[in-house]
Amino acid sequence: MFDVNVISSIDKEESERKTKLLNVDTSCYEDIIYNKKDIAIELFDEFDKQILSISDNIKRNYLIKNVVYRFGKKIIEIQVDQSDILISLHKNIKQFDYDDKLLIRKGYEKSSFCYYFKVDKLENLNYVIELIRNYYSYISESNIDSIDNLFNTLSFKINSINSNVTFHTTNKGLVFRNKRNFTILSKRKYGIYVRLLDVEDNNNILNIVSRTNYEPLCRYFKVLKEEDIDIIMPYIIMSYEISKYKSIDLYYLEKK
Repeated sequence: MFDVNVISSIDKEESERKTKLLNVDTSCYEDIIYNKKDIAIELFDEFDKQILSISDNIKRNYLIKNVVYRFGKKIIEIQVDQSDILISLHKNIKQFDYDDKLLIRKGYEKSSFCYYFKVDKLENLNYVIELIRNYYSYISESNIDSIDNLFNTLSFKINSINSNVTFHTTNKGLVFRNKRNFTILSKRKYGIYVRLLDVEDNNNILNIVSRTNYEPLCRYFKVLKEEDIDIIMPYIIMSYEISKYKSIDLYYLEKK
């Protein structure tokens, strides 16, 4: 005879497994699938599972009528209709549409999301999923390469300021110093986050770090593109000069 508690436990574990797999926010999920046919729900569930399995970096947001998937910015938008799903895609995904199956959304020709793909049966999902996988690989690799290039270029320029400049890695980033810290570089999704000393900033390009417990590195600048390196380098050089001052001067900076 089966143990009812064991069966109940198995059912609960299976339910939790499915919920975790789909990463479903049930309150919003129910609104999206309300009054839709089983085939539409099945299509959305499968699409959702496949997209979220591509990478943990892809995040899902429920809107009032649609569901949006983001990787930094919106890359996919899906609408669950009565018996199918309508998938709107970013214009840059067209380069991977080798079979020319994507259609132009009427009225959205000049929009970033000008293409769509309608799915009414499970076997048609494979093509659009593969498109999205290729697009994700393209934008993630391009982004990483770009950030690495920025990081390497800026690091080289800083290290070339003087032979006395040394660097080491901490949990806060790559620290450049000359006797005392004067610059920290850390990678972000958008580019390079630069922290430096409270140098003179007549052009007001530096921002103030809200938490200065890594004093006296209380200013920051975001390097988004290669041109930004030329903008921040004069300030980093000034920061290098400050690091030659006596410790009492650094104490003063910390208390400003």
